[in-house]
Amino acid sequence: MVLNKAGGFSLLEILVVLCIVVIISALAVPSFVEWRQANAIKSALKHTADIAKYARTLSISERKPVTLVVDASANHCISITSASDCDCSAASSCHVFSQQKRLVMQNYHAVIASPANKKSLLTFDGTHGMSFGSAMTVSITNARYTGKVIINNLGRVRYCTSTALEGIPLC
Repeated sequence: MVLNKAGGFSLLEILVVLCIVVIISALAVPSFVEWRQANAIKSALKHTADIAKYARTLSISERKPVTLVVDASANHCISITSASDCDCSAASSCHVFSQQKRLVMQNYHAVIASPANKKSLLTFDGTHGMSFGSAMTVSITNARYTGKVIINNLGRVRYCTSTALEGIPLC
C-alpha cells in the first residue's frame, strides 16, 4: 500500500515568504511616502497656478474685476471672487459670476506661507490688467518640498520648486 504525500506548503515555507514580503515592504514604504509628497506639492502648485490663470482670463473675458484671495492664516486656502471680500475657508462664501473656485491646501497636506501669514488680495481689473506693484508670490510647503507660484505685474503666472521634481522647473 502506497501513501500519497499531501500537497501544499509547509509552515516554514510560508514564514520565509512572509518575511521576504515584509522586508520588501519595509524598503518600499519610504519611497512611496516621498512619491506621495512630491505628487501632492506638484498638484497644489499646478492647481494654484490654474486658479490664478482662470481669474485673469475670466476678468479679461467679462471685462470686470476678479480678485484672487490667498489666505495664509490658519485657513490655508485660495479662492477667486467678484465681491470685495470673501472667506475662502467657508465652502460657499466666494463666488465669481455664479461659479465657485476654491482650493484648500489641507487636501494636499500642504500650507501656504507668506511674509505676513495673513490674507492677501490680488485684483485683475479686466481692462488694464493689474496695477503696478501688485505682483504676488505664493509659497506652498509640505513636509518635504517647497514651491512657489509667481504672478508678475502683467498677470502672468508660473510656478517652480526649490528641489528638483519631474516636470516642474527649479526656482
